[in-house]
Amino acid sequence: MVDNPIFDYSFVIPAFNEGENLASLIERVKKVMSLENRTYELIIIDNGSFDSTPKVLDQLLQENDMLVVLTMSRNFGYEGAIGAGFEYVRGKKIIVMDGDQQDPPEALPEFIKKSEEGYEIVYGIRKTRTENWFISILIKAFYRIIKKIVAFDMPKDAGNFGIVTRNVVDIINDMPERNKFMRGLRAWTGFTSVGIVYKRNHRVQGKSKFPFTAYVNHAINGITSFTTVPLRMLTYLGAGGICISLLFGFFIFIQKITVILGLKLVGYSIADGTTTITLLVLSVLSINLLAFGILGEYIGRIFEEVKQRPNYLLRNIRYGSHPGKVFSSSEVKNN
Repeated sequence: MVDNPIFDYSFVIPAFNEGENLASLIERVKKVMSLENRTYELIIIDNGSFDSTPKVLDQLLQENDMLVVLTMSRNFGYEGAIGAGFEYVRGKKIIVMDGDQQDPPEALPEFIKKSEEGYEIVYGIRKTRTENWFISILIKAFYRIIKKIVAFDMPKDAGNFGIVTRNVVDIINDMPERNKFMRGLRAWTGFTSVGIVYKRNHRVQGKSKFPFTAYVNHAINGITSFTTVPLRMLTYLGAGGICISLLFGFFIFIQKITVILGLKLVGYSIADGTTTITLLVLSVLSINLLAFGILGEYIGRIFEEVKQRPNYLLRNIRYGSHPGKVFSSSEVKNN
């Protein structure tokens, strides 16, 4: 990380197979920022792309002095790419946006205005979702659930698109944890924040790199990063199951006694055989499998943390002012 900021703004833009979008995106950003009279740099993180992205970036480096390209050794995930960008920013404030042109640069003046008013976090709230209706419903449900179970104010429907101050980024960079859930960490800091509703564009070029499983994994990562409520729920579920089992067992015992005495406690007889036992066994097995799954998620996070592997690896760093030169990580961080 560079100690002394030399730009007003740093853009952090993850890109995975976005060769069709990057040139247009940069032109849109340049057009908007030319009206803001602010100095800025564009950091694009090539997250293991195997399409035309590397060639497009080579050309863009020749044409744009403010461009910085971080090339990852492989794909380290969306959050890993943002984390890499955060460690190499040289701006006082950092703008995070996607490389697929769905986050509109034209909305930035309103974000910048709020940031200049003193808010340390300005986050975008998507007016409409661009995913299909099923995923959109699940995403809305996720935000409302996590808001209820975490111990801090987690904004609903907020994406990564937004502006944060250098102070916020430095704090996130200093956090030693792996698998960082950036929008959660951003809210966790508790700094002054405000949300701005914006219209997220539909993808024009290329295909989405976020399949259904990626949304599910992202949600699980967010929940297990900030709360142990699922584990507490298992405790309640287990205690409730024991109570129900004791009550049901007591009822069966009384029923059998009344049958032996020739009395009839209820107007029906409990069927002989394995029906009741089968249902109980299946219920217990299902609860156990759910419990093991939840425990496994938390144990998996511990497993990832104790290995202390880096969140990402860079192949090289290149600057538009001298695109032919490749810099090492130490050269950049010591400058």
